[in-house]
Amino acid sequence: MVKHYEFPDFVPNLELELHPEAIATNYLDSTAGLNNGFIVDNELRLLMSSFTLPKHHFYPIKVYKGAELLDYYWFHFLPDNFWEMIDYNTSYMELIKSSGEVIDGFVPILSKSEMVKLLNSIDWSLYLRIGQIYMKPEAAQYDLYKTDCLGSNILISKNLKDSITKAGLTGMEIKPFDKFSISK
Repeated sequence: MVKHYEFPDFVPNLELELHPEAIATNYLDSTAGLNNGFIVDNELRLLMSSFTLPKHHFYPIKVYKGAELLDYYWFHFLPDNFWEMIDYNTSYMELIKSSGEVIDGFVPILSKSEMVKLLNSIDWSLYLRIGQIYMKPEAAQYDLYKTDCLGSNILISKNLKDSITKAGLTGMEIKPFDKFSISK
């Protein structure tokens, strides 16, 4: 089993079969349990490789569409020093009821262990969502990031977004995420 927080000491043997009517895109949704990563074709792999990424590996994956074997990779990455780059003085979460009602609009982010402890202690009918995450300037070195246990958001730089758009790559929707910013 491949753990989401480390690289395996073997090359994973991953296979995926696309529905016969599916359209092969540059990015494939990786809801098949591939944490800290996603599935990309060779064109997107090459483009991403020209940017500054956290620790990562591209593992070949067998993707079939009928009898055809397509060229895809599982991009597995580990968010470098995420918790060390958070500005704890200004970042916060919000405690929300499942109905959407805000219970506490300012839950300070103190550390990863404190957030995990809080997540494990709250009632099942409540959840935490990102209020605002402010990162220290050194976070700007990366073109791709993940908010770790504060949500499952994959964040990319404007430069990477613009390159993906210019290349006409498909299979993903890129939306602004105004709850994350890097201090200058």
